[in-house]
Amino acid sequence: FDSLLEGTMMMMPTTTIVLFSSVCSAFVAPRHFVTRTPISTSLHASSFAPTAVGSRIPINEDYPGLRRVHSNPDVFVIENFLDDASCNDLIDKAREKGTSRSPVAYAGWTDDIKDLLGLAASGPVTWFAILGAWYEAQGDEEASVLSLVLHSLRNYAGLFVFAAIAVVAFTKFRADGLQNLRTSSSTTLDNLSQFGARNFVSRSEELFGPSSPPVDDMPPASFFEAPTVINYEKDQALAPHYDANRSADVEDKNRGGQTLATLLVYLNDVENGGTTRFGKLPAADDKRQVKGELNLNITPKKGDALLFFPADKNGMFDERTEHEGCPAVDEKWIARIWRHAGRVPPPFGLSDDSIMKYL
Repeated sequence: FDSLLEGTMMMMPTTTIVLFSSVCSAFVAPRHFVTRTPISTSLHASSFAPTAVGSRIPINEDYPGLRRVHSNPDVFVIENFLDDASCNDLIDKAREKGTSRSPVAYAGWTDDIKDLLGLAASGPVTWFAILGAWYEAQGDEEASVLSLVLHSLRNYAGLFVFAAIAVVAFTKFRADGLQNLRTSSSTTLDNLSQFGARNFVSRSEELFGPSSPPVDDMPPASFFEAPTVINYEKDQALAPHYDANRSADVEDKNRGGQTLATLLVYLNDVENGGTTRFGKLPAADDKRQVKGELNLNITPKKGDALLFFPADKNGMFDERTEHEGCPAVDEKWIARIWRHAGRVPPPFGLSDDSIMKYL
């Protein structure tokens, strides 16, 4: 049995250390969370080597007020994207509807569970199954190779179930802990009869134009999530995060797939705090750049928009677009539209009837 055990262990993959380091590092800091009106996090944002990111989706480069503040990846400021009346209406309608704590969702959880189970199955589960069978066979003069194999398989089944429960519990623990990363409140405005929401969506259509290539003659708004209005009171913030999801094909299938563009509009002037910071991009030579800041950090101005691209036109995740909402000193209101790779159906997107009637 000792020789059989020794030969089996020599053939085992050395993934135990990999699993242990992956799980331990996951407890150190959140790696990736997507702010859909969920936020999300994933082990995958930092545990994968950077991949080549292609070109972004096309936009109307001649849109009035459009100004590039960073290239590769492109980040734009759009001056006077919405007028004061539209900004005020978006805030008023959000207050009337009522905002609630911005919810948090764990993006990438499917891949994380799959990867952790794979590492467990090929590493510690197999090791302990064989070691347990070897220990059980000690002192049994009549034990055979077959009985050792059967014992190993029985142990493996039990240990794999235990590992699965542990991995699921671990991902739930991470998901439950993410809420502290976002302290704002928000609500969705999908009623285009309200002129603030209607103007926001209409201007966004003019900015993005039709999909490229066109998809069944669908209007640009079919690819938008409904406008979300977000409120930050004093000291509220949004920790560094990503808006794209490495597992978008599975987890975001019912909301249009990957997020290809983020459009934020500042709905009020903010004298202090509440800036939007890109921690992986250098500071810009621009009037909206926070002075003395080493990274790209944009100050809010009522009616102005901020546009960037969390993934390329093919849905490739771009980790350079990590950003955060810095703590508010004065109250801040923003409105957001995500442009997805595919059609976004209700309740996440706008209804076809509403688009046809009001746009």
